[in-house]
Amino acid sequence: MKLFGRTLQRVLMVFIGTILCCCQPQCPTIVHVSLGNFDSIESGARAAVRGLSKEIHKCGQAKVYSVSWKFPAGEQERGWLALKYTRRDKTSGIVGYEYDPDSGTRDETFLVDDSAVDEVAKEGGALSDFAKYEKKKP
Repeated sequence: MKLFGRTLQRVLMVFIGTILCCCQPQCPTIVHVSLGNFDSIESGARAAVRGLSKEIHKCGQAKVYSVSWKFPAGEQERGWLALKYTRRDKTSGIVGYEYDPDSGTRDETFLVDDSAVDEVAKEGGALSDFAKYEKKKP
């Protein structure tokens, strides 16, 4: 009887393990997060770096992360901006601003490790603060 009980216990453990492994939600390939409205570009940018760090930890397998926010628009601004991080490999990517949804990054971009995103987030930094963590581009 003990043998049957142990066998049943092992079968149940394998079954439960399979269910837990297979039924976990998968990370999407592209992570979009909207932070809402901010008083300025700068305050939204700092919050976006913190949001990017959080999303990388939550879903490290994603290929693209886009953390957007809205701010009062000026003459030359739309009032929308996103911090975009596009992976180059499993632990690094290109970070920059995207000025229109799904248009890609423009202007200043940096090739950085995921750990640099955490560091800039801890510092309360924005895009320009990634410069000191930039990896050499091939």
